Amino acid sequence: MLTQIINAKILTPQGWLKDGSVLMRDNKILEVTNCDLAVIGAELIDAKGMYVVPGGVEIHCHGGGGGDFMEGTEEAFRTAINAHMKHGTTSIFPTLSSSTVPMIEAAAETCTKLMAEPDSPVLGLHLEGHYLNIKMAGGQMPENIKDPDPNEYIPIVEKWNCIKRWDAAPELPGAMQFGKYITGKGIVASVAHTQAEFEDIRSAWDSGYTLATHFYNAMPGFHKRREYKYEGTVESIYLIDDMNVEVVADGIHVPPTILRLIYKIKGVERACVITDALACAASDSNVAFDPRVIIEDGVCKLADRSALAGSVATMDRLIRTLVQKAEIPLEDAVRMASETPSKFMGV
Repeated sequence: MLTQIINAKILTPQGWLKDGSVLMRDNKILEVTNCDLAVIGAELIDAKGMYVVPGGVEIHCHGGGGGDFMEGTEEAFRTAINAHMKHGTTSIFPTLSSSTVPMIEAAAETCTKLMAEPDSPVLGLHLEGHYLNIKMAGGQMPENIKDPDPNEYIPIVEKWNCIKRWDAAPELPGAMQFGKYITGKGIVASVAHTQAEFEDIRSAWDSGYTLATHFYNAMPGFHKRREYKYEGTVESIYLIDDMNVEVVADGIHVPPTILRLIYKIKGVERACVITDALACAASDSNVAFDPRVIIEDGVCKLADRSALAGSVATMDRLIRTLVQKAEIPLEDAVRMASETPSKFMGV
């Protein structure tokens, strides 16, 4: 079936097309043009001068619509994915918080099945942990956290081709060996839940880590020990020009002023946005998969309010926050939600 969107402002790699047209057949784009003459036989959608932009590529999302990817079931996966696809996401890397090996195996089996479906929005599995610094656990389940163990991660990687990203704290024993191994297998290595300072981050970069997980969250900035001052993970990542960052752009995990700072320093090519959403995002439910988590002030927190624990954001909210609160141009906000994360993940 042919479908044509007419009378639209369309964002392309060359810039905005005014009064443009998008022609599609069976949900595949055939043509983008600045001529909006109706094609015979096409179902017409009149955009009435509104924007048509690329869909969001979600590289860090734990769930939505009441489903959590840690459940590992096909029902939970489809529920969460469908919930986010109603809010501007068109591709997704389902994310697990620190999990047991059986939980990883169950999710990997489901992810592999969904990736094999025609036109699947699922591009791969993201493991956020469980090789993290226990002192920076935040909303992670502490009982699952441990140091990198090659006897554990090598069999997982060898068995499951669906794993496309794995996060770790670089200061842990074995983290450099882990980074070199997974990146050698084509898996993106990301720095997460860490107390790393510059030497740790530089060693991580040399060992294949190219991304910082939810930048500014679960990592220290500039700090003191006794009378001396030290760079934090944040400043260390800024100092490595080519290191990529992802940021929870809900306006709460990171204030709009800091979103603006990230944009100024890292730029649209090195910074992307993520929801880091939990099961309660895009849902009428106020219940998270983790019983320790509450929803308050438009964000997920640990019940003792010691840490944020994920978001209830969707992709459309991220773009609105960048534009309306951080004063980032719409075209760059859209790129940070689509083109940039795609490049980070090699899509």
